[in-house]
Amino acid sequence: MSTPTSTGRPSVVAILLGVLFLGLLAAFAIGLPKAQGDEAAPEPEKLSLTLPDTLPGGYVASDDPAAFADGQLADQADEIAKQEAANADYGNGVLPDALGTSAATRTYVADGTEAVFVQVFQSEGGAFAPNSIPDPANTGGQAGTEMTKVGDGACILTYGQAQAAGQAAPVAFSQCQVSEGEVTVQIGSSAVAADDLVGVADELLKTYDQD
Repeated sequence: MSTPTSTGRPSVVAILLGVLFLGLLAAFAIGLPKAQGDEAAPEPEKLSLTLPDTLPGGYVASDDPAAFADGQLADQADEIAKQEAANADYGNGVLPDALGTSAATRTYVADGTEAVFVQVFQSEGGAFAPNSIPDPANTGGQAGTEMTKVGDGACILTYGQAQAAGQAAPVAFSQCQVSEGEVTVQIGSSAVAADDLVGVADELLKTYDQD
């Protein structure tokens, strides 16, 4: 009578090897995403963005009574500056909360009445466009809104009404965006030409240390 061959030990060994193999697979599956996560690039450090009291070109912050000292609103300079300071404080709280990144806003004045609206963001820019971009061919040769490249910036030009038949409509408002590194300036005015706005934005961007 032949002695039965025992199968107990190989089965136990096979099971143990199988469990060990599954354990290694599980460890690899869990450890790989963690390792990849550890190697992921860290989020960029938030910049401390503020806007200066004056801008190149003689623009003074509207929350400074000096902005109105030599203009038609000189008698109301203190009251207007107080209101503008409150607006700036409010905007400087809203923008970072809404955008989730560093941002600041401030309004400037030239010649006592000409307003220039400025925002600065920690962003590489690019997300900038009017609500619609009509084809001039469908609007008699000139659309009410145009998006165009101006120097280093992208600008949205909004046109008013022509003064006389056959004349080109004047630009009623210019808003431009200029970026350098991870800082973007957005600047707009109804009184200042787009190329001048882009020049101011270029100079402002030089003041932010991104090293």
